[in-house]
Amino acid sequence: MNREGPKALGTRPEPVGAPNCLNNMTFVISGEFETLTKEQIRDIVMRYGGRVTSAVSGKTTYLLRGRDAGESKLAKAKQIGTKVLDEDGFYQLVESSSPKEIKQPNISSKPAKEADKKVAPTKALSGSVDTKGKQPEAKYATLVTGVTTETSLWTDKYRPKTIQDIIGNKEMVKRINDWLANYDSHKKATSSQVAGDSDIHSYRAVLISGPPGIGKTTTAHVVAETNGYEALEFNASDVRNKKILEQNLSEMMDNRTMTEFFQAGKPKAATKPKGKKVVLIMDEVDGMSAGDRGGAAELAAMIRKAKIPIICICNDVRSPKVGPLLRVCFDARFKRTPANQIRPKLMSIAFKEKLDINPNAIEELVSTTQNDIRQIINILSTYRLNNTSMGYDDAKRIGKTNQKNTILNPFEIPGELLASGNWRQKTLNEKYEIYFHDYSLSPLMFYENYCKVKPQKASLMSTTGNAKEIACNEMELIAKAAEAIADGDLVDSMIHGSSQQYSLMPVQSIFSCVRPAYYMEGYMQTRTGFPSWLGNNSKAAKYSRLLSDLQTRMRVKASGDRSEIRLNYLTTLNERIFGNVAQENYEEAIEYMDNYYLDRENLETLSDLVCTTTKSPLVALPAKTKTAFTRKYNSVSHPVLFQPGSVPIKKAIATPTEDMTDTLVEEDTDYVEDTPEEEDSSLDADISDSKYIKESKKRKNGSSQSSQSKKASSSQSSQTKRAKSKK
Repeated sequence: MNREGPKALGTRPEPVGAPNCLNNMTFVISGEFETLTKEQIRDIVMRYGGRVTSAVSGKTTYLLRGRDAGESKLAKAKQIGTKVLDEDGFYQLVESSSPKEIKQPNISSKPAKEADKKVAPTKALSGSVDTKGKQPEAKYATLVTGVTTETSLWTDKYRPKTIQDIIGNKEMVKRINDWLANYDSHKKATSSQVAGDSDIHSYRAVLISGPPGIGKTTTAHVVAETNGYEALEFNASDVRNKKILEQNLSEMMDNRTMTEFFQAGKPKAATKPKGKKVVLIMDEVDGMSAGDRGGAAELAAMIRKAKIPIICICNDVRSPKVGPLLRVCFDARFKRTPANQIRPKLMSIAFKEKLDINPNAIEELVSTTQNDIRQIINILSTYRLNNTSMGYDDAKRIGKTNQKNTILNPFEIPGELLASGNWRQKTLNEKYEIYFHDYSLSPLMFYENYCKVKPQKASLMSTTGNAKEIACNEMELIAKAAEAIADGDLVDSMIHGSSQQYSLMPVQSIFSCVRPAYYMEGYMQTRTGFPSWLGNNSKAAKYSRLLSDLQTRMRVKASGDRSEIRLNYLTTLNERIFGNVAQENYEEAIEYMDNYYLDRENLETLSDLVCTTTKSPLVALPAKTKTAFTRKYNSVSHPVLFQPGSVPIKKAIATPTEDMTDTLVEEDTDYVEDTPEEEDSSLDADISDSKYIKESKKRKNGSSQSSQSKKASSSQSSQTKRAKSKK
């Protein structure tokens, strides 16, 4: 990506060789060729049975050297005596080599027949007892039905039956098997688990994590069957919230399964079922949805007091839903199985199913499916329905259609379209879908990096090969790409504006990403950068707020808006204030600040907003001078435009409009003074008889008691007065 691509791409047809003519040959590609890309050379080598590696070693047959080849690879090839071929030598090697045969694996058909016998339909199992107490042999209820190998799925037909059949992660599988085999002996010692403990026997549960299709669930079932356990599985299709787990799982922690009471063949009346131990398998614990709320925490609480082994399985161990389980489970992480370990098993399956497959085709399927063994087996079973042989080109085509959807990170998005190799390999639909990996950042990523690409079309448009002509062509292509990005911004304003026309997102993808890449596709001259527009936009918003604050403070002495303050005042204020501070005329600088109600913090705003090619005025001042000025500024008082509570003093600012609020207050005051006493006396009127007013019982009782006491006291006083008058 950082080298200039082929200069004469497509001017020479690809070499055509005999079938498997490069079998047992190993190639290393270094540099850029003139008529072929690295991807095309790799496809040619793999098509004819060869292998491509990244480093030169003793097993390397040829080193293909192109323009700007690596010096270290050339030196290594010279040291060990590896042959070095250029582009013409590679063409000659392919076209002149003779065909070769690929050795098929030596696999007899006996294992397949034995498997057929094992999976063959079994006789009916135990059923109801007749009235005489005899058990009929022919009328058993069928509980287990056999499926023939011709109709069963390949994933079930070739599922591992023993631990030795499991591909990859051998060491971790062995540790899980030992844990389950010795679970009963270590059960008493697992009362307290410590997160991060490396001893698997100190845990009551195991958490198996890893990418899909690498054998996690298969490992759990095979290990359980090997150690005589009956597997009880819950997956994403089951409701696994806190309530369900409490009701269903808590009761069966010490129980046995129902299938232990049914055995194949005729049952024995005198023999009681011994029963199997139960292992709980919780599959896809990281896929607990909103309906499974509290399920992970409840499962973790159950694991702490469980008496049966529990195996949890997940794809993403970093998911927040798995956090509670990591504290009580042993972290068993599975890795992707390498292609050299998958190849023998898939070749064996293809031989049994009479499918002639190229070993390089398997490697291509492994690469496109990201080492997903289950997906590869499903692809082969579907392909075998209509075909009997699969080559490298067939595997590449099928793998591309079955490729998993992966989300690109923002730094990978520009290279998917701006790199010449990726641009040529993708269709128009695949190109405009790149935008939807991160539709908010994709246009900004292209805007940031499209000028860092050396466009390949600039050389193709040149008729003389002159450097100046190529440079002019590059400027013309950059102008067209910029115009396309501008059109994309217009579409973006319609999407995120008031109309919100989100149906135009594919149009924005074409304008903002695909069309600029059409002009600029080539090779990157520097590494991919993150959009600087985000930081600049945030800085512009910050400066806008600071400028608004300055305009608010200066509005008493300056009548201009923000733009006028920015253009006409800031430059002069910077020269007067910072010039006097530099000359240690602190009193004059403070006078300018007090005239415009500026404080010490506003000096930083003035320094940041000024446009200069050198250091900002405040940064250019010596530290000693800034300290002395700050001390002088703090020693004197300054006029304040605002009150401490940030409430503006309205009376301090003369305004031409009349203050109607004060007028209303004066009128209200006069009206209160002229109110007659008769109307005021109405406030003391008795309202006890009003039907619209009710008193509470407590208050009413209290008032009645007080009125009675008042009446009694008044009658007593009147009696005393009468007695005195008689005397």
